[in-house]
Amino acid sequence: MKRKIWIDNLRGFCMLAILLDHTEIYYTGENVIDYNLYVANVLIVFFILSGYLMYKATFNIKHKLHSIFRTLFIPYIVFTTAMYIPKNIIHSKGIDFIEMGKNILMGQASWFIAALIIAELIFLIGIWISKGKNMPLAIMGVLGFGLSIYLSSKNQTYFWQLDNALQALLFLYIGYLYHQYESIFNTINKMPYTLLLFLLLIGIKIYEYHIQMDMLIWHIHITNYPIFLIDSMIFSLMAIQLFQTLPPIKWLSWIGRHSILYYFLCGGIPLITSKLLHYIGLNYGGNYLYILLAFSCVCIITTLITYFIYKYIPSITGKYE
Repeated sequence: MKRKIWIDNLRGFCMLAILLDHTEIYYTGENVIDYNLYVANVLIVFFILSGYLMYKATFNIKHKLHSIFRTLFIPYIVFTTAMYIPKNIIHSKGIDFIEMGKNILMGQASWFIAALIIAELIFLIGIWISKGKNMPLAIMGVLGFGLSIYLSSKNQTYFWQLDNALQALLFLYIGYLYHQYESIFNTINKMPYTLLLFLLLIGIKIYEYHIQMDMLIWHIHITNYPIFLIDSMIFSLMAIQLFQTLPPIKWLSWIGRHSILYYFLCGGIPLITSKLLHYIGLNYGGNYLYILLAFSCVCIITTLITYFIYKYIPSITGKYE
């Protein structure tokens, strides 16, 4: 399938949003901009885009299994291992290699990547068994989402983020379905409809704020699932429609193409950057400009590291420039 620039642009936008969220948390100790305003939304968009890319006219399960292993599992092992020592030093924790190995092998070192790996594996097997038929995949997505609600009520940690992986199945299916019927969705891909979705999104965010709704993705804590799903679908459709109409944005699409590596770095780099800024006396103090400064530093450092890795040691990412 020919690479679609709008997907790279949208991934790049979502990755920057996640970097901002992590920068706020490490620099100030909290979400200055409410988590519910955007963080859950951009994470869900990532799952939907993954489902979108799983739809292909010619399905090859061996090729996709190899892709998951090469571009997700191997980088997960490499980068969570590489980030363990500096993060523990910054947190003033001892270096326990047994604990490190346990966290990595149990899928606890990067919840999003672990959940994505398991969700894609389950969905891939579903496509293979059902021969890509929509009804079985829809049932699997709905049942998975329902089971994630049950598991999240137990307030415990699951092997390889099983609760989040099951939750993601529904969003993978939505992306898969969108790609399958993209020509139909394109008939409403017009600016008036995008604007309408934006207005609806503002309305639902105001309502969520009024009822003090939580929509935390990890660890799952969602207090109103119908509103959560409506919110997620409005934001995702609006974002997809908007980015399909935008012209290519070279720097943003570059971030999107390398978003997996950005994600592996989005914990450690904001943490280290925040510690350094605090050390030289640049503290938040209620001035959001300092957060923007920290965010700019995080983006620059993360981009430089990503560029270096893809240029000189791309094999550890499973991809090549």
